[in-house]
Amino acid sequence: MTRTTDEVATGEELQRGERFLAAYNVIEQAMQRRSGDVGSKEGFRRLVDQLSDRDWTVREFRDDLIEFAELRNAIVHERTRPGYLIAVPLKGTVDRIEGIAGAMERPPLVYPQFKREVARFNADDPMRSVFSVMSATGYSQFPVYRGSEYLGLLTDGGIARWVARALTGRDPKETRSPSEVTVGDVLKSEKNPDRAQFISRDATVYQAEQSFVTSSRKEKWRVSALLITENGLAGEKLLGIITPSDILALTRE
Repeated sequence: MTRTTDEVATGEELQRGERFLAAYNVIEQAMQRRSGDVGSKEGFRRLVDQLSDRDWTVREFRDDLIEFAELRNAIVHERTRPGYLIAVPLKGTVDRIEGIAGAMERPPLVYPQFKREVARFNADDPMRSVFSVMSATGYSQFPVYRGSEYLGLLTDGGIARWVARALTGRDPKETRSPSEVTVGDVLKSEKNPDRAQFISRDATVYQAEQSFVTSSRKEKWRVSALLITENGLAGEKLLGIITPSDILALTRE
């Protein structure tokens, strides 16, 4: 993150130091606005601690912000003569803090980032409609409704369990042909149809990421998808869908 030196810093090194401090100030001001106390005398580290529990962006970058606070103190408080820096931020560190400063000022939102047409079905729809969409798109998760009421998430795992029972005759009550089976019938094969959560279009990408991480750590089952609506309510129009692989693709960019 830094290079320590007892020598006079070069012009390029001084420039990196100034860029680091400018980005640091942007982050500090953004945290003050989030805390509701612009011009607050609270220290940078205290702001990080205060906001980490309720601000998804600060939580996302908490470890980086703490390290930046230490580096900033070294640059500012240990400067003993003009052109001297006890710690010179590396180029990668400067790029990192500038990127975080941009995210703090304009956090990336799930919408329109993940805006897309969501393949949803009614409980009375025939399963052949689902198979047709799966074949054409490769989608493997489908919100199921009865009218405007959300019933649950139909997944490829639930479909596989239904197919296994149908082919092995483990469900003696099932005498219909596959073409007669409805989406609602197969939804009953889901171990837990509540594997989707609804999220507001104004939520940040970091909140979406944490939804997957938190659920996998604390629950017996993990969230399979986040369904985007205007206010994060189940009865609202679907605006998009987020899967764990979508988040993974973002982190690799």
